Amino acid sequence: MTRIGKRLDSALREKPRTAATVRRRQLVILEMVGAVVACVGGYLLFVDPVRRFEVSLASKIIDVLGVDQISGALGDSFVVFGPDLEPVVAEMTGSCSIWSSVLALAALAVVALRQRPQALLGFLSAAAFVVAANQFRLLGSLLAGRYFAVDALVFFHDWVGAVLNFAYTLIGLLIMIGLTMYDAQRAEQDRAGRHTADRPAGWARPGLGHRVPLETSEDDPRDRGLQIAAVVHRRILPKALSRRLARRREQRRIDYRVGHETPARRAEIVRELAAKGLGVHTATLLAVASYETDPLVLDALAGAVAARQWEPMGNGDVIALRLWARAWLMRAPRERSVEETGRLIAVTGAGGPAGVAVIRALQAAGDHVLALDANPDAVGLRLAGRGAVLPRADDPGYSAAVLAVLDEHRPVALICTVAEEYHALASFEPAVNALGVRTWLPDPAAAELCLDKVTFARIMHAAGVPHPATAWTAATAGRIPGPWVVKPARGRGSRDVIMVDDPADLPHAFAAVPGAIVQTRLPGREFTADALVGRDGTLLACVPRWRDETRGGISTRGTTFESLSVTEVVAATLRTVRHTGPANVQGFVDDYGAATVVEVNPRFSGGLPLTLAAGADVVGAFLSGILDPGTAIAPLGFRPGVRMARHFAEVYYTADGSPLPDPLDPVTVSVPNYTPPAPSTAPARPAPAPGGGHAETLGHLVATRAESVAVGR
Repeated sequence: MTRIGKRLDSALREKPRTAATVRRRQLVILEMVGAVVACVGGYLLFVDPVRRFEVSLASKIIDVLGVDQISGALGDSFVVFGPDLEPVVAEMTGSCSIWSSVLALAALAVVALRQRPQALLGFLSAAAFVVAANQFRLLGSLLAGRYFAVDALVFFHDWVGAVLNFAYTLIGLLIMIGLTMYDAQRAEQDRAGRHTADRPAGWARPGLGHRVPLETSEDDPRDRGLQIAAVVHRRILPKALSRRLARRREQRRIDYRVGHETPARRAEIVRELAAKGLGVHTATLLAVASYETDPLVLDALAGAVAARQWEPMGNGDVIALRLWARAWLMRAPRERSVEETGRLIAVTGAGGPAGVAVIRALQAAGDHVLALDANPDAVGLRLAGRGAVLPRADDPGYSAAVLAVLDEHRPVALICTVAEEYHALASFEPAVNALGVRTWLPDPAAAELCLDKVTFARIMHAAGVPHPATAWTAATAGRIPGPWVVKPARGRGSRDVIMVDDPADLPHAFAAVPGAIVQTRLPGREFTADALVGRDGTLLACVPRWRDETRGGISTRGTTFESLSVTEVVAATLRTVRHTGPANVQGFVDDYGAATVVEVNPRFSGGLPLTLAAGADVVGAFLSGILDPGTAIAPLGFRPGVRMARHFAEVYYTADGSPLPDPLDPVTVSVPNYTPPAPSTAPARPAPAPGGGHAETLGHLVATRAESVAVGR
């Protein structure tokens, strides 16, 4: 009875085999048998054709190399004449062929790797490598017999070749596995580049790296293994030291659930973590505060910490986190006059005056800005919370780069401030909209009419809109009345513009300017009118201003004014070219009040801040038209007599793009750990005359000048 009882107990303790387990084992056995049968059958059926193929391929390679005394005319064998012209027939046997190795790789790919999408690519790559390596082995054997002796052929083939056969078959297997098991998903990394995707599942629990006691049964099989680190921390090290080591492990990484996400998603996760309690995810929140660089994420963290001041101070880490949040929120004492909208707006042309003006207008309205420009030193990249460098619009990779940046940051709208980019953006506007990014681009044909001054002159004269007499050929240049202005037919920023008073100088000026046109220089006072045209062609805003002083084609002093004549001419001009969206129209007003249009820029102007200061929020109206195309935009008024004086402002940053405080700003001098340079005792020198926007590099520091305006009545 004792023996029977033991057998019964043993049978009861055995784990029952389910039908699914038995079926799976049967399928595995069938797959293995099928693989063996396929390999044997494939070898017997196709080994001879493969042998002849390898002989033919090796013969062609030898012919290309120009080696004589080796022939593959027998089809499945080589005839090799040694140094003494002694002929030897080297037969290409089945063991010499690579067919068996290829069949083995195919069997492994079908049986073990067939569910991977890259299995076919991995097998083909491995097979190609094995075939190439076996050809190297054959060529080595044949050349050894050709130049040394028959014994050398046999030695190289049977001994060295055997080692090579094993090596390249193994390497082919590794190639197939590497390509097949490759996963294109983005690896989770911290900011230092360390991979964190394989962290233990326990680290996803509250604490994010700080171990917490888990309720597990004593006979849990997961606890049966000996974990040396766990024993050291739990049984040997003091608890205070163990906690200190855990904090040191965590302090240099942003948690794997945060570091690899986009800035918007990181900000959302930070709010969620803080909402669970500052003492729960303290390590991750401190890591974000220490190593995060995106202002949007840091603003979200500081706001979330400040909203939980009612929580008790559980430990020193929570105190440190609250002190950081207080310092971050007090870094800029200037009070905002508006609440943040939470929207992210992308702006192209961030290095130009128009782009800078739009960025500042959006920030003043509470929007976050993603600045885009082709110049890595564009000042708008430093003024905005986020930035990205793109190729030029005429670069073949422009569309892919724009879509990649928009897909990463997911702004709600895209504002283009460079007219030359309209055509390129319009070509993939549906793809932009598919990402959830809305935009408003004028008709590329209308923008082209404005950019081409020859076509623009023809249309203005045909429509009867006042426009100066224009000639675009050397034969007709002298027929228009003077004085003259010579400029490029396609240009911007007053580049290559020549004023001519003497008729004898006109041919030389026309030849000196590339693609030149000649126009009669108009008398009177020069103006620019910032305009906004609705999608239906309605003129929503027209803010004329005198160009009291200009530098490089940009107005540095100006005054807004009212003029019915200017408004009518601007409306007629934009209606003729069928433009919609923002535009600035330039022209002259003579002594009798009659206005004449010179050119139209189908974009925001560099003098946009004066229009905004006069009360016409054309940027806000344009943005509302982008986000809600179906809603009618109310016409905008403005205040005449508002004057503007423009000056330069500097933005400082290091060679890697990290911002530096402004030593002349009373706000930034209070930044912690910032020490302004000691005052110099040398006599002050006069400041240099302001120039165009540029970047100056001194050592590792870079200062980029941005333009600011002072407005008054």
